[in-house]
Amino acid sequence: MAAAAATEQLDWEQKTATVEPVARELTALNSERFSRTRAERFIGMVVAGAEAQIIHETGQPMSLQESLRRAAQGDFEALQSARMNVRGDVVERSIKKGHVTRVIQKVDAEGHTTQHGHSGRSIQANSLRFASQNPKMLPRTKAETRNLFRIEDAKRQGLLKDHYVVVPSRPADNMSEKEMHQEGFFVDTMSIAFQASTEGGTDEIITETAFVAGKRHRNAPRHDAELVARVGEQIGIEVRGLTAAQGIDRAWLVPKSLMPNGVIDLVRLADETMGTFFGEDRPAEDYLAYLEKCRQRELELEPTVQKITQRLIAEAASFQTPLDATRRLHELSEAELVARALTDENIDTTVFGTESAYYIQAARHYLEQGDIEQVGRFMVKALATADSNSCPGGGVKSLENGGAAGKNTQSSTSEDGDCEFVSNECPLCHKKKVRTVVRKMANGKKRISGSCGCATTTS
Repeated sequence: MAAAAATEQLDWEQKTATVEPVARELTALNSERFSRTRAERFIGMVVAGAEAQIIHETGQPMSLQESLRRAAQGDFEALQSARMNVRGDVVERSIKKGHVTRVIQKVDAEGHTTQHGHSGRSIQANSLRFASQNPKMLPRTKAETRNLFRIEDAKRQGLLKDHYVVVPSRPADNMSEKEMHQEGFFVDTMSIAFQASTEGGTDEIITETAFVAGKRHRNAPRHDAELVARVGEQIGIEVRGLTAAQGIDRAWLVPKSLMPNGVIDLVRLADETMGTFFGEDRPAEDYLAYLEKCRQRELELEPTVQKITQRLIAEAASFQTPLDATRRLHELSEAELVARALTDENIDTTVFGTESAYYIQAARHYLEQGDIEQVGRFMVKALATADSNSCPGGGVKSLENGGAAGKNTQSSTSEDGDCEFVSNECPLCHKKKVRTVVRKMANGKKRISGSCGCATTTS
């Protein structure tokens, strides 16, 4: 296998050896020193805890708690801010691969990005505060902060009129899978986020993000570094040997002529070089038609976004701290999405963890059979064992105390022993109608096995 991989690598290097550079690293611009100096000063202030200086530079950030309080009083801008927070959590919690998002940020008179009361700097300051709790996350978060300054400076120079700034954000390569899960990475797919930012108008920056799987399938080895390297080579940028954090810090300036359809063209390029579709071994589809599917997918989630937003606004007075509001958002988002997954088969149930995924699949089977009592039984178990997250780097799991904040774990204690059921589909191999057995082990863990041959052990 190692010899075959080496041969594949050699073949690829020979094919790309004559590619002429057509893009360049953003750090090669003459403005890099100016951008980096200001970014490092800002990072230093945040890490040192100079809150007064940060607020002076970024403005008073509007936390989710404050957005909800103002929205409850009829403030439309605050309502939009709250919806933005909820929408981001719902989409990022339920879709981990094979998807493209689009965000529009306003640019103020000073050239700083803002979105519904949140400045880009205040958002990065928040990320840096959480990243400071984990030294392994700090290098990538610092790189993301430097890119904020670089992108704003590229906009000032007029470079975003006919270029994209592309940031290839790979999963961490300096952590165990357990650590990555705690930080919000979805380790089942090791997804890469290709972020492409360009000018959308004189006072706008549009950022598209494509989530591309970093594995061909669940049990395959990671290929995220190779995929990004091949895309880079195709446009004339060398990134082999860089760590994930270093790759984020070496953003690309790509002419729009290479990406006439936006970030989806980078996905197409990645798939052509890897023989995949959005990084996975799955049948290819028309990319522009698929992009429209992504738009439709998010529209279908809007009722869930609205329901969670209204619930949070109704509870606004009960939140004593910003952390209370964030925890409640995570709790409601997970509960609503688990419930939605019963009938929405576009949701990959493994985003809730393997054990919960099996229970959702069981509930789907019994729903087909019309056995409502069994549906209810397994949906209770699915929610009780759900372990999902939204985006990496936000201290997601630490906020939720290991993913269980506010969750009523008592709901499954009456059925915490062995059980057997039929899964509508195995969440691992996707075989239909699989007889599934859950056995509780002596060490407190559970072993789940299916008649398809798949088996896993959960805590």
